[in-house]
Amino acid sequence: MRWSRIFLALATFGLPSCSSEEAKNPFIREDAGVDASVEDDADTADSGDAEPGLGGACLDDGQCDDGIACTADRCDPELGRCRFTPDDSLCQDGVFCNGVEVCDLRLGCRSGEPVTCSDQNACTIERCVEETKSCERHPRDADGDGDPDLHCGGGDCDDDDPLVSSKRREICGNGRDDDCDGAADEEDCVVPAHDDCDDVFVIDAPGNYVLSLHAASPDHGASCAPASPGVRDVVATIDLPQGPARDVDIVATTPSSALAIAMPERCGEPGGELACHRATRSSTGEMLARIRGRELSPGSHPLYVFTDTDAEVTLRVRFLDPSPKPDNETCGSARDLEPFTQFRVPILDAERDLASACSVGLGDLVYSFTIAEPSDVRVRATSEDGFGEPILSLRSEACALPEDELACVSGRPAVLYERALDAGTYFVGVSATAPTDLKLVLEVFPPSEAPADEVCEGAPPVPHNVTIPVDLADHTDDVRTGCSTGFADAAYTLELTETSDVLLVQRFAQGDVGAVQLAKPECASPDDRLACGIAVQSPARASIRKLPPGDYRAIVESRLGSESTLTAFVRPHLPPTLVAFADRCDDAVVVPKEGGFFQGNTANATADYSAGCDYGAGHPNGAPEQMLRLDLDQPKRVVLDMSGSGYPTLLNLRRGPGCPGVEVEASCDVGNSAARSYLDRVLEPGSYWIQVDGFAGASGPWFLDVRIVDP
Repeated sequence: MRWSRIFLALATFGLPSCSSEEAKNPFIREDAGVDASVEDDADTADSGDAEPGLGGACLDDGQCDDGIACTADRCDPELGRCRFTPDDSLCQDGVFCNGVEVCDLRLGCRSGEPVTCSDQNACTIERCVEETKSCERHPRDADGDGDPDLHCGGGDCDDDDPLVSSKRREICGNGRDDDCDGAADEEDCVVPAHDDCDDVFVIDAPGNYVLSLHAASPDHGASCAPASPGVRDVVATIDLPQGPARDVDIVATTPSSALAIAMPERCGEPGGELACHRATRSSTGEMLARIRGRELSPGSHPLYVFTDTDAEVTLRVRFLDPSPKPDNETCGSARDLEPFTQFRVPILDAERDLASACSVGLGDLVYSFTIAEPSDVRVRATSEDGFGEPILSLRSEACALPEDELACVSGRPAVLYERALDAGTYFVGVSATAPTDLKLVLEVFPPSEAPADEVCEGAPPVPHNVTIPVDLADHTDDVRTGCSTGFADAAYTLELTETSDVLLVQRFAQGDVGAVQLAKPECASPDDRLACGIAVQSPARASIRKLPPGDYRAIVESRLGSESTLTAFVRPHLPPTLVAFADRCDDAVVVPKEGGFFQGNTANATADYSAGCDYGAGHPNGAPEQMLRLDLDQPKRVVLDMSGSGYPTLLNLRRGPGCPGVEVEASCDVGNSAARSYLDRVLEPGSYWIQVDGFAGASGPWFLDVRIVDP
């Protein structure tokens, strides 16, 4: 029977089974005035002869409540019986690696099957990456030297030794096949240069220098040296001429390997360090380490350079007049900021003293200012050398504790803007993502009037299913729900008169980072956040289903404060449609004219149709897919959103009338990021096929929200 097939398909979607002895049968409400004899029929749901989720007799929806929060409960008017449909989307916890949660008809929300990422290949190492909501697979590399095992297609002939690989240079005179070419100490071998204190690389003038770590060995230690396998080092010396003491500023860069530089007191001897820094990623994408030797006397000063590969490292060396280390390290030693005066701020060897929501681990310096009357305040920081991205933290007079932070922001430049700040004393913590020299300016203006959409209280209404412009110029960061940090935001009131499914969509400028969220009216803490979506590429999306009637806030946020748009898609809550088969067009599920919410699983489907934005992954038609059909009798705006799906998705929109039709221009979208696939198109009347597919052969459980509104 067909219902038996659907029940089997639901089992493949991940629904756990349980007997009637494990839990009370919820297919009938004892308080609904329904004839208890119907319970006998409901109990046959597990037998395969009756439809699962079919309950007792009813006259209206109010008589159908199974007590399970994740089911859609309604009265089927044709059968005169309650129908309970599991809605897995209501169970999702937003964590990818623990699997897609499922709604059990008897037990409610249950844990899904954790994502294993296993490809059954002993030559790959897999892990689930929560940040990208995807699986990461790398060739087996036991010694971590960047060269996979020779037996697994790589070139490493000794995968237990990080100093041996096909990416290494052959080292002369050690009797070992360092480069895995089958020979030892062949003619093209190299002798490591500057590998110890008896063969140093001499730097006796400012300039740029390149040091090769090919064939170097690990001879020295430092507090900041990389802990990765295969670490090696070379030695340089900074030779200062006779005369007064000098400062020496050293910037080391390399494209991709781990990197550190250190200035010991004596070469080759354990003991104190004058400076030491492990590299961070610079704004240019390189690894960058930077130290400053302060007030160095004439003579030789050793320098260690560390990497974990046979890399070349560029050193930029400058000789400078002596300058003391900045002493404005804490709130108690803060330096005064004069308005409209430019300050030079070196983020180099400062300690980290302030806790900030924008902190990235480098040290910070502290400044203060006082305003005698309410004022608009703008603090701007720009990197002079482009090495790092500035980070600013505005703090109250108490200053030191995490709760004393009023706002923070990062960017290129970083601009922190606060409107009508009360009279008083404030502090500014200044840091950066990498060692850099900053220019810092404080600007103070008379208080301005806030835009109507500045704060959540009294926010203007947002229309349903209509796109509106959002101008974020001169907006501040007022919303404190934790969706984003340091973003300019605007708030709008979203009124719901009935239980609804809501999808918020923000479009923003290229190069910006956007965020959109739905929150309770207070917008005061993370407890007020209901749904949040952040994206580095437009659009940003946030969705929530089965939202009760009430007063809510739709919030648009932009890191750069650029112009955006907001669409609040709202419709009465619809139960999910379970797509059990629909493997080909002739079995496609029809999308109602009002749209709907669909859930299925492609794991047991077949790959029947290709897609323009996919690659084959070993099959000419790529991954397995399921099909839906959409018929339009007039132009409509159609939005297809696969948020929450449990694998890297591919969504392909085709136009018929024949199946599978022709791919609609620019209507194939890959969802291999956390956001999953999304399409927003204005379609002319006709027949369309929605191909729910997977990217690069991926398959699994999926959700598809179909919104159909007037263009």
